[in-house]
Amino acid sequence: MRKAKKSLIEGFTIIELLISVSIIAVLASMVLALSDMIRRKAEQAACVANMRSLFTALSAYNNDNGHFPQAPNSKDEESIWDFWFTTFEDEYDIPRKTWICPTYRRLNKTKDEEDLKGTYVPTRFSASSALAAYRWGNQPWLVEIGDHHGKGMLVLFPDGSVRPFSVGFFEKE
Repeated sequence: MRKAKKSLIEGFTIIELLISVSIIAVLASMVLALSDMIRRKAEQAACVANMRSLFTALSAYNNDNGHFPQAPNSKDEESIWDFWFTTFEDEYDIPRKTWICPTYRRLNKTKDEEDLKGTYVPTRFSASSALAAYRWGNQPWLVEIGDHHGKGMLVLFPDGSVRPFSVGFFEKE
């Protein structure tokens, strides 16, 4: 006599079904946690790329003009950022968004993109010396305004490297 085939549904107990659903839930939560970490790493990589683009533009400005660019002496933050945005957008093809960390942009979605100021603050150097920007190897060219990536604010150095700032950082140099 032939045995009748059982359907798949009859072959599972409620316990087996619950275990399967819980395994799928654990895997889904792991993927979601991983996707958040991947997004943060991608934003940090984009932030570093922004700073390296700014390094290229700052180096080109230094070579073209014989000195590091100087923002106007003003207490008006708007005019200072306008100087940085227009100087590098017009002459060196660095758009305004390059001055803003992608993580900062994501965290401030409620603000209009045009209202966001730069998140990389340039260091002031003397316009009287052509080598002022290169004088000290550990003197930063740009400093990120906050710790958006969790390992300290990013700092751009005269050699083009971008590293997170931490306590005791300059003693290592």
